[in-house]
Amino acid sequence: MNFDPSAPAKLKKSQKWFASIITRPIDEDSRMNPISPVGELMEEEAWDYIKPSHTLRPAQRIEIYNQQYWWRLLSILHDTFPLLTRLFGYHDFNQTIAFPYLQKHPPNHWSLNELGMYLTKWIAENYHRSDNSLIKDSAEIDWAYNRTFLAPESPPLNSANLPNPEDLSGLLECTLYLQPSINLFAYTYDLFTFRSDFLKHEPEYWVENDFPELNKKNQWVVLFRNHRKDLIWEEISESEFHLINHFQNGASIEEACQWLEEQKTELYTAASENIHTWLQGWVIKKWLTMEKPKA
Repeated sequence: MNFDPSAPAKLKKSQKWFASIITRPIDEDSRMNPISPVGELMEEEAWDYIKPSHTLRPAQRIEIYNQQYWWRLLSILHDTFPLLTRLFGYHDFNQTIAFPYLQKHPPNHWSLNELGMYLTKWIAENYHRSDNSLIKDSAEIDWAYNRTFLAPESPPLNSANLPNPEDLSGLLECTLYLQPSINLFAYTYDLFTFRSDFLKHEPEYWVENDFPELNKKNQWVVLFRNHRKDLIWEEISESEFHLINHFQNGASIEEACQWLEEQKTELYTAASENIHTWLQGWVIKKWLTMEKPKA
């Protein structure tokens, strides 16, 4: 914790104590840990820092802040990861995922929109049950929805962006990028339909009812934000997926075509027959830009 060097020592001591108390996890009944970090009873130690109110003892007053801190963080994770929350239910999500994750990665950004930034990585490293692949993939697409909604928008590709707007052939050599709001996914099951079905009901519903069916299929998906700022997912072919993925880190159409010629026959045939239609669709949907995304 950083402090203003000119701050009074007593104020710094109180702030450190306050932070040490409210950031400790509440229990399953949302109660504060009755023992302080230094091993004292909270009912006694709280008197050294907080005055009682007309109705509450010092420990009861700090418990409210402890509860509000955690309820706020948990509710943000529930909203940011709706599929993941429904797979577990509120209680199990909090105990299995949220509390241990937040202890490892407490909020350290001015925007709480970034709270779940490391959750997919945390699950990959710390969640080892038999359904770990489904849980990790669910966290991945939940976070992608959050990222897609908040991502900046670069100037979309159009003829006015070209060095010579009258000569469209110059487009072939220009380096193109995907918009920051574009996310690409390849799965062996229909996870996006599964997610849509789950979100038709609140988490409590799925505690007592059967989960939607998760169909096994190879699926390639683009998640994007349209011109109305709606978040849309669209299933595409494997060939289109591999071709558009080539622009993720920047590539010209010429480079993409050269790469395509080196690929296996089925991918090359499908892409060569559809590349003009795909490119036209990407431009219409404003998926491409000439502006390199900021790191």
